[in-house]
Parts: sequence; C-alpha cells; structure tokens
Amino acid sequence: GELTGGGNLNVTGGTLAIEGLNARYNALTSISPNAEVSLDNTQGLGRGNIANDGLLTLKNVTGELRNSISGKGIVSATARTDVELDGDNSRFVGQFNIDTGSALSVNEQKNLGDASVINNGLLTISTERSWAMTHSISGSGDVTKLGTGILTLNKDSAAYQGTTDIVGGEIAFGSDSAINMASQHINIHNSGVMSGNVTTAGDVNVMPGGTLRVAKTTVGGNLENGGTVQMNSEGGKPGNVLTVNGNYTGNNGLMTFNATLGGDNSPTDKMNVKGDTQGNTRVRVDNIGGVGAQTVNGIELIEVGGNSAGNFALTTGTVEAGAYVYTLAKGKGNDEKNWYLTSKWDGVTPADTPDPINNPPVVDPEGPSVYRPEAGSYISNIAAANSLFSHRLHDRLGEPQYTDSLHSQGSASSMWMRHVGGHERSRAGDGQLNTQANRYVLQLGGDLAQWSSNAQDRWHLGVMAGYANQHSNTQSNRVGYKSDGRISGYSAGIYATWYQNDANKTGAYVDSWALYNWFDNSVSSDNRSADDYDSRGVTASVEGGYTFEAGTFSGSEGTLNTWYVQPQVQITWMGVKDSDHIRKDGTRIETEGDGNVQTRLGVKTYLNSHHQRDNGKQREFQPYIEANWINNSKVYAVKMNGQTVSRDGARNLGEVRTGVEAKVNNNLSLWGNVGVQLGDKGYSDTQGMLGVKYSW
Repeated sequence: GELTGGGNLNVTGGTLAIEGLNARYNALTSISPNAEVSLDNTQGLGRGNIANDGLLTLKNVTGELRNSISGKGIVSATARTDVELDGDNSRFVGQFNIDTGSALSVNEQKNLGDASVINNGLLTISTERSWAMTHSISGSGDVTKLGTGILTLNKDSAAYQGTTDIVGGEIAFGSDSAINMASQHINIHNSGVMSGNVTTAGDVNVMPGGTLRVAKTTVGGNLENGGTVQMNSEGGKPGNVLTVNGNYTGNNGLMTFNATLGGDNSPTDKMNVKGDTQGNTRVRVDNIGGVGAQTVNGIELIEVGGNSAGNFALTTGTVEAGAYVYTLAKGKGNDEKNWYLTSKWDGVTPADTPDPINNPPVVDPEGPSVYRPEAGSYISNIAAANSLFSHRLHDRLGEPQYTDSLHSQGSASSMWMRHVGGHERSRAGDGQLNTQANRYVLQLGGDLAQWSSNAQDRWHLGVMAGYANQHSNTQSNRVGYKSDGRISGYSAGIYATWYQNDANKTGAYVDSWALYNWFDNSVSSDNRSADDYDSRGVTASVEGGYTFEAGTFSGSEGTLNTWYVQPQVQITWMGVKDSDHIRKDGTRIETEGDGNVQTRLGVKTYLNSHHQRDNGKQREFQPYIEANWINNSKVYAVKMNGQTVSRDGARNLGEVRTGVEAKVNNNLSLWGNVGVQLGDKGYSDTQGMLGVKYSW
C-alpha cells in the first residue's frame, strides 16, 4: 500500500521495510533505538522529518534524500546505494555508514549535522563555501571533494584510509601542528588544491592544473608533480619544508619557493626527498627581502637521499637579488645529489627560459660572481643623462668667423640647429656585461645679443634647447637574458662666447654654457618587471682655445689655402642625478657618477680654402681634423642593494674627429663631422653630426 497523511509514525522495535514512493506522506517518523526502517526509495518516507535513534537503512537507493534527520541513530547506505543528502540534518548526532559499493554525497555542513561517518564506499563533499569539518570520518572508503569552497579537515575527519580525489576547490589542514592524513592515495586534479600542515600516509599525485600548497608537509609515500607544488605562501617568510619519504617524480610540473636571497645560509623553503628523484621539474624562486650576496656552495633548495636523477630548472633561467644573478645548480662532492641557488658562474651561459636538461649545471665555489644585465642599463642611462647635451663651441656655432662680413655691416642675428647620431659600446661588471647604445640629439638656439668691445673681438649671448633619446641593450656573457635601457628628455639653457677674431683669424676664444636637463628613464628585461624613474640636473662647461696660423699656400686648382692650428681645453661639470628608488622586485637602485668633471685637452687643425671661382661669392670651405684626450673624474656605476657595479674602461678616452665647415653665403653656414672615441676594456663611441646656421 501507500503511506499518506500527517501525524506520527513510531517504530519501536523490529524492522519496517518501506517499499516504493510515498510522495503524499509528510508525517514525523520516529525510529526507536532497537528498531530499523529500511527504504528502497528516497521518498519512501515522503517529505516528513525522521527522528532516528535506531537504524535507517538505504538499500539500493538512488537520488536525493530531502528529509530532515535528527537523533543519534545510524543511517546506513547499503546495496549500491547512491544518495545525495539534501535535508537539514543539523540535529543529527549519530552515524552515517557507507558500505562498499555505496555512496553518499553532501553539499553543505547541515547535511551531515554533527554525525560521524564510517566510510567504506564513497563520500562526496561538494561545497561552494568554506566548511571547517569537525566530523569523524573513518573507514577504508574514498572521499571526493567537489565545488570551489575550502574544506578544512581536522585529525578526526582525516582518519579515513581510502583514496582522496580533490576535483575542485581546496582541502586544507588548519592546525598549527601537522595532521596525520590516513588516506593511502591523494589525487589533486585540475583546479584542485591541498594545503596546510599535513603528514600523509601514502602517495600524492599532483595532476596538471592541481596545486599542493606546502607548510610543514610530509608525504609518507611517493610524490608525483605534474601541476604545482607551491612551497611558498604568497609574500610569506621562507622556511616551509616539504619532506617526501618515498620518491619524487617530476612530470613537467612547477615547484615554487620563497627565499631570502643572500649568502649560503639564507632562509629558504626546502624540499627533502628521502628516496630517488626522476623526471623534469620547473622551479620558480621568489625573493623575500634578500639583498643579494656572493655565495660559496649556494643556498640549498632540494636535498636528495637516494638516486638524484631528476632535473630541476628555473623557469626564467635565473633569479635576481640586488646586483647578483642566481642560477640553480647541483652541488659538488658530498653534496652532488642536492640542488642549490648559486651566484657563482660555472662557465656555462644558461638559456633564459630553459627546459630541464640532462646535464645540469654544477656549483663552482671558486667561480666568479654573476651580475644582473640590468646594471648595464642603469649605467648607460646615467651616463647618457649627463652627456647627451654636452657639446663644444664648434658643435654649436660652426665657425664663428663666418659671420664677420655681416658684423662688419652692423648687428646680426642668427639661429642654429644641430642633429647628432651616435653609437656607443661599453662594458661593466669586470667585463661580463656588454652594452650597446644608439642615441639621437636635436639642439637649436639663437643669439640674443652680439657685440664687439674693440672692433675686432666678438661676444655672443644666446639661448638654446634640445631633445634627446637613447636606447641601450645589455647582454651578459654569463646569463641567458638581456636588459634594455631607455632615456629621453629635454634641456634648456644659455651660452656665452668671446672670440678674439683678429684680422688674421688668429687669437683666443672662450666659450661657456649651462643647461638644465630632465629625463624619463626605463629599464626592462626579459620576462621581468620594468622599472621607470626620472633624472634631473645641471650641466655646465667652460672651453678655451687659441688659433695659430701655421702657413699659407696656393693649390693647383686656383685655391688659396690657409692652415691653422688650434689647441683647445674644455672642462665640463655633469650634475644630472637619477632619483634613488626601489624596483618592484625590492632592489634599491642608486646610480653613481653625477658630479663628474670631464676634462678635454686637444688640438684642432684646419684649412681655410677659397677658390678663385668663388671670388665675390663669400663662399669658403674649412676641412679639419682634431685629436683629444678626455678624462672623467668619476666612473659611472649603479648600486643595487648596496653592491656597486661600475662601467669599465671609460675613465680616459682618446678621440679623433674629422669634418668640414662651410660658408655657403653671407647668411647660411653648414658644418658636419664624424668622430670616434676609444677607451680600454672595449669602450668605444662613434658619432656623426650635422649643423646649420642662418644669420641675418
């Protein structure tokens, strides 16, 4: 028959077997301690509540059990039952039994109430919210975690021995001390997470997309990693330890560590494998407050007790702290099974994005330290900021003598412009950083006033402004990534010139200028965060020279040539300074070299040529060549967390320039030159310039 109606149904003894569907039944069913009610349908007791102090048996039942259960009895799932508990069972403090081949599933805490679970089948927990489980779960059955929520287990709820499948969300262990998890095999699937202080009895398999977050974690069996083993907590202090009592297999998974990068004894997360290692594993190391330092043996990340056949490689090839670059390498001697972060170079340049390799690098305690390529970019930028707008009298005005004819007619005004392109090669860090830079400069200006004090000399007073940019690229011969430096900015200032300008075009000159410069800078490197900063400051110069007439001769083509020799001296103060700042990776950047006093001593020799066919045209050409010795009082450098990396070979330079200055007519002058500067240790600079001036 069919059960219908309300009221109460009291089962005080024996076994009541209810078959089929009783959808119109909504009475309270009470099961006494010595009684049993058996169901073969989830709606066998309709929609009524169940007060169970005895035994409620589900036999081969499939579907959703929506009744609310209370009491302290037993609910037993048998005979291949597969039921989802959907009712509010908050007042049930009894026990759920799941037989082999049967399954129960729950979606929220109230579905289990405060009952314990003896699971010899399958318990599925699907939750979208956080659930701190206090239930006792035991037995040989399996547990599957679904949903995006976090399920926190304690020692009682981790007592079951079957397989754990974390298909979605997270299983966490929130105790300060390690919780023993009796599960013999744990599978962390795509989007699944397991975290906390836990000691597992068996194997753990981190599948692609899965994550094992380590605190003080021990894997009692083997560990396979095809997903992510996250040793580090985000932004947390180093010191987490993963112990694997069995073997470790890398299935192209990722392992992440926190470390305070410094010397050998720096704090770090660590993995200790008692057995063997095999397969390939990618490694990421996040620096937590480390300023970088020279290592000897290195910072130990992975200790291997058995056969060390596994390969571990940094995802970016290197990790940086301060001025130093660290690579991941195997130890030497008694430590040859273990893996270390070392700032020493083993003689092999690693790829920037390596795959784990069959012949891993080995720590060389006697090797040289490795500097970051970014150091070369910072050095190139500060050097450019102080030199891009630096110039000489003839760079700016061409040959001032060419305005004589206009001055003889009265006051003249002029505007000038010059374009510069250059290529620089330099080294830093004892030759391991090689930098190439290309630059462009545009300057223009004009005289505000010109006058003579004795009808022979000439004074100029003017203003000028400019734009410049430079792009540099630094490559290291010890690491597999490069760095780019960029600087662009403007200048504005004044100049003043006195030229003796005697009738024979010989005599002295004095030139001075001052500029205020401001720049935007950036340093970026492969797969690493960019660094943007600015620089400001003043540059100023005083230059003097004296022109001697060395001789006059006529050419075979009707030219009249006058040969001049002009010794020169120039002192330039370079006061552009970068803003001290901290990179996104925590490295403090302080550049050095501002306040440099550059001294130039040289001699220029030129021919003033006038062809007969140009008589009456005021047209002249003046080819020249000059040689200079240049000294810099300071070396451009960068301090990265206090470690200084300096430019090599640019303290003393030799320079040769050649060019031509041309007076096209009384109003228009052109000039251009090319020059080369050479230092030692591979320093060189090549430059070309073109200038134009119009007077009226």
